[in-house]
Amino acid sequence: MSDPTVTTTAHAPVARQRIISGFTLGTGLVLAALLVVFYLTNTMAYNETLSETATNTIYVFGILLGVVAAIITIWVALSLGYHESVGRQWLLIGLGVAAFAIGDLIWMTLELVLAQDPYPSIADLFYPLQYVFFTAGIAVAVRSYRGFVNINRPLLFGAIVAVSGVGLVYVGVLAPYILSAGADELTNVGKFVSTLYPVGDVVFMLAPAITLALVVNQLGAGRLSWPWWFVIAGALIFAATDTFYSYADWAGIGTTAILDLGWVGAQLLFAVGALVARDVYRS
Repeated sequence: MSDPTVTTTAHAPVARQRIISGFTLGTGLVLAALLVVFYLTNTMAYNETLSETATNTIYVFGILLGVVAAIITIWVALSLGYHESVGRQWLLIGLGVAAFAIGDLIWMTLELVLAQDPYPSIADLFYPLQYVFFTAGIAVAVRSYRGFVNINRPLLFGAIVAVSGVGLVYVGVLAPYILSAGADELTNVGKFVSTLYPVGDVVFMLAPAITLALVVNQLGAGRLSWPWWFVIAGALIFAATDTFYSYADWAGIGTTAILDLGWVGAQLLFAVGALVARDVYRS
């Protein structure tokens, strides 16, 4: 005669472990809601339907969202342990987000508080650091998968994207606007900075993102790839936003609420990716 207790236990359903925590889901939804609020109110500001005080408040709000993204990403990296490879990857990305946030804070202070022209300025010492830290973080991440997937083809394709992208930037932005600008329009320092951004966008954001996408795509639907898709999306949005801004600024189109959405949204995607990584590596 069989033991009914044993039979019941053997057929009891095994509860599936939830990988993405409620904290990550909740924080992601809050960040998404704040981004929507920023975009809607910022659109009103661009349409000049708000007071100057309200417009400046929205401006500061958008920059503070970038600060929040930096804090979240660095916090996750430290919680994962910077002595571990995965912790170093996210710390580098977090430092990149922080560098961009510091650049924004300096730009805001010069523009709103000191009433000075913020371009070029000391802020341009911090903005490019996002390229450095992001590329380093992606390099560490790609290298960590070299024993599991083929990274040679993704690296080659990324290099092709970088070279092709620089060519397009030269034809579309550098040659007709920046390099041909006279001394009365742009100083040598201004030319260097103005060249650095669109080139940096394709070489140090777009190309690494494409390389990473081709690497993690080989991982299939596995959980290890989940965080990186947020990073890839953020980098692609950032590169597209920043590159188009370079063109729009010189072509006389100017910035828009959509461009502001791209910059802020990209930083928040990095932060959400970090939160997902925290869940994935601790599950």
